[in-house]
Amino acid sequence: MTTVIPPTPGRTTGWSTDEVERDLGPWVEAGIVGRFEIHLAAAVVRASAERVSDVCLLALALCARATRLGHACLDLPGAGAQVAASRDDVGVSQDDEDRTGELPLPELSAWRAALAASPIVEVRDGVGTGPPPGALIRPLVLEGHRLYLQRFWTFEVDVAADLSGRSDRSDRSGGTSGTTADGAADAAAVDTALEAVFGGASRDADGAVDRQFLAARRALTRPVTVIAGGPGTGKTHTVARILAAALQVAAADSQVLRVALAAPTGKAATRMKEAIDDQVVALVDQGRLDPDGAAALLAVEPTTIHRMLGRATRTTFRHDRSHPLLHDLVVIDETSMVSLPLLARLLEAVRPGARLVLVGDPFQLASIEAGTVMADMVGPAGDTVERPDWPLSGRVTELRTGHRFGADSATAALADAVRVGDADRVLHELAGGHPHVHWVRPDDSTGLEDVRRLVIASAVDVVGAALDGDDAAALAAASRVKVLSAVRRGPLGLFDWTDRIHGGALAAVPPVFRGGHPAVGTPVMVTRNDPVNRLANGDVGVVVQGADGRWVAMPGATAPRRLAPARLGEWEPWWAMTIHKSQGSEFPHAIVALPTVDSPILTRELLYTAVTRAKPEVTIIGSEEMIRRAVGRPVARASGLGDRLWPGS
Repeated sequence: MTTVIPPTPGRTTGWSTDEVERDLGPWVEAGIVGRFEIHLAAAVVRASAERVSDVCLLALALCARATRLGHACLDLPGAGAQVAASRDDVGVSQDDEDRTGELPLPELSAWRAALAASPIVEVRDGVGTGPPPGALIRPLVLEGHRLYLQRFWTFEVDVAADLSGRSDRSDRSGGTSGTTADGAADAAAVDTALEAVFGGASRDADGAVDRQFLAARRALTRPVTVIAGGPGTGKTHTVARILAAALQVAAADSQVLRVALAAPTGKAATRMKEAIDDQVVALVDQGRLDPDGAAALLAVEPTTIHRMLGRATRTTFRHDRSHPLLHDLVVIDETSMVSLPLLARLLEAVRPGARLVLVGDPFQLASIEAGTVMADMVGPAGDTVERPDWPLSGRVTELRTGHRFGADSATAALADAVRVGDADRVLHELAGGHPHVHWVRPDDSTGLEDVRRLVIASAVDVVGAALDGDDAAALAAASRVKVLSAVRRGPLGLFDWTDRIHGGALAAVPPVFRGGHPAVGTPVMVTRNDPVNRLANGDVGVVVQGADGRWVAMPGATAPRRLAPARLGEWEPWWAMTIHKSQGSEFPHAIVALPTVDSPILTRELLYTAVTRAKPEVTIIGSEEMIRRAVGRPVARASGLGDRLWPGS
């Protein structure tokens, strides 16, 4: 039961950091409010010429906390539960959760009234327009029951306005060939090109146009489109045909097509390159794309969104509304990993005449930063209904047919059961004895030992290939079996698995493996962007020893790339990885380790993301209780973007 405290709008809060910390004492002691929130609140009250009440100070601190937990705003009615989540990834005990519920929160109507009267709060009516020129910019924005930090409210409004503005531009439905002045292709030319690369406009059993064809047509005739779908539903298949058709349309009009392919991480960009290149080669083999066109597409190098935009300072990019990207077609993969601020910067940089295609799985984990942009853009309506007051109406296509697994795939069935939140079906699939789906309970010492032997044997294969100087074999072995941990600390956490695997590999190959740093045979993951060495956070490699010395082998476009270990920068061992870091990856055998105690980090989206990394084999290590808790706990991030894009839905 939440304790209600009366607002004190007339009392001046402490002006020093120590006094602010005392004012927020219960929340500091509970681990909810940290140093960042304290210093921010202190800076705001020092800058305010008028009195700031205790309840407004609390709202400011909790709002800042909410954005650090991935929320775009603070939902006042559920503020206590919203900011209590994930204080530590070791796990939160039930006693801690009970004490969280006793923390003092103001009564809702009184709290909202105090905020509306506060000098640090701007009250908006929900229309979503910004303040007039010259108006005082206040730290907080109150819009209905949502409280935003000013910058996040601005990001959300800007994203909705930009998507709406792009969608308001007329779709191209006339003409015979070529492109219009603003870059959108004529529908007749698009249909001709798409039928060539798809081999005709196939239809489903109900006579409707195939969704992949529909998604591609929308992408080439509408300025902004969203392609949503789970793993194996043909997103990359569709993107490759969008590129091939766009190239043909441009060539028929004697134009040069400028294409940008990007993803949120370097690893996702590498995976995007591999998948699209495979599809392009397949199109050539099928006679649906000529070699010259294939060469042009194979020459396009996907990159990270940050690198595409060009980092100018810590908070700004070289490309913005005043200096837009020059590309005609921009395709973003793994959009579920894109944060609200990054999407706002991306939309600023894509020129109005370009086509923007946003691709991703709305059921996967959202960005570790604020926002749930993919889920918000797909919305509850998807592409089933078209309404003029929905900016993305008719511009969202959900691919629903899986192609990665067979019709009787237990891995696909397990992923689907997790996605829809059916815990009984999840447990049924896990206990079904399928050859590609395994369940090991944490108290099953024999089962755990079998898994340990499996991953250590895989690690020994990595070391053996590395000692032989075989880059490709070492990289393949490092990706064959991968442990994906839900948390970093505690039993079955990332650090626990890393120690187990590293120790087992050392015992198997002690003399050579102990030498050097990183040791030969160590799989590594880059943990910070390094443009100088063309390294991105999330890039992976293996330390290899050969006749020419020691190097780090990293995946390349056509062959492994070699890098001197001294140039590696910041890294961590890649014997295991967190589920969050695994997004955009695929592993022949994914071993998913859940914590032994409950944690708010354990969610349906986390488990779904982990299961869908498997291609095709997955092992779940977790108790029935933890599995049920994960399946029954969907991520509930506070955001107003969905309401702005799909009002009244």
